[in-house]
Amino acid sequence: MDATGRGGGARWIGVVRHPMTGLVLVGVALSAVPAETVGGFLAGLLATLGGYLAGLLALQLGMLVGASAFGVAVRSVVVGVGPRVLDRSTARRAVVVRAVPVFLSVSIAPGRAPARPRMWAAAVCSAVAGVAATVAFALWWVIPAVACGLTVGHALTPRKRPASTSTGWLVVNLLRLTGDQAARLDAAPAVARTVDATLDGDLAAAESLAVRLAEEYPGLRTARAARVLVHQAHARYADGLLIAMAVLDEPDQTPAELAPFLAALAGLACDAVEAGQLDPAVGLPIADNALTSAAELGYPSHKLTGTRAQHALLTGDPATAVPLARQATQTNDDPLGRADDYATLAKALMATHDNRAAREALAEAEKTAPWWPRVAAIRQRLDV
Repeated sequence: MDATGRGGGARWIGVVRHPMTGLVLVGVALSAVPAETVGGFLAGLLATLGGYLAGLLALQLGMLVGASAFGVAVRSVVVGVGPRVLDRSTARRAVVVRAVPVFLSVSIAPGRAPARPRMWAAAVCSAVAGVAATVAFALWWVIPAVACGLTVGHALTPRKRPASTSTGWLVVNLLRLTGDQAARLDAAPAVARTVDATLDGDLAAAESLAVRLAEEYPGLRTARAARVLVHQAHARYADGLLIAMAVLDEPDQTPAELAPFLAALAGLACDAVEAGQLDPAVGLPIADNALTSAAELGYPSHKLTGTRAQHALLTGDPATAVPLARQATQTNDDPLGRADDYATLAKALMATHDNRAAREALAEAEKTAPWWPRVAAIRQRLDV
């Protein structure tokens, strides 16, 4: 098994099945067919890869510009892949540069009201930028144009997954949503104010806003998710757990809607056990089942690594918890989530009697969220 708890074979199966793998293979074939020499093939291959990367870059830059222009919240901007080399994140927004700067990833969320038209306009900017890049390549060389077009076409295909939504889905569906989906986005500014107050560590304001959410949007899932976050920030894990479990009992949920709540449920169960608010014999199986179910519904495995580390620690296996927690701190670009992962790492290192390394890990957590209950609790233990 690898450090995320998945088998190496399963990881490779996931890579093979990923749609982008098929696009790359198509691009390689397009490079090979017209090539008359090895040099021609290599040139075509480089052009294909360049087309793919340019298409991705155009889409993400378009989204970033559109979000900035139309008042949509930008939650993360990540440049590249590999180890993190530069981090200018705040509690509200992740800004990260990684070792190999070949990709740009932008994550948006509802911002100012009205949320849906603003997000739709940002998505249109992304789509226009992608199409424009394809047309520009077509005027120069067909191979990168085809590669860019395949990438943009993939992004413009409407699909919604547990941890991602395509540009095409936003363009096609945002303005015609009805019912609960429309209500969630229309209420997003109020939900965002609650989340932002929590991320800023203004827990009194977050508590007041959460009470208003409960009164104004008692059945709205996004509002309840924000209330769960506020409960976590006040170390009321059992209360948050009850809200999350109530959401799971609702009918007619899609896998994309259910998986994030299962992931949150797993973390809350671990937090409640750690804080002594839930019997380990009850809480740990809940967490384990929720982790398994979230992964089966398509929630990205790397986003569950931090909770797996905490679960391993609670089951008395710090030797497993330490590498899992280290991996989570490297792959998690959510600032508050990474602070929580550093807290888990610090606690796991303490369990292995390495208090010096634990202090270093805790210092990283305190850069973002010294007020976060798990961070503050570990600081108290280390200062004894």
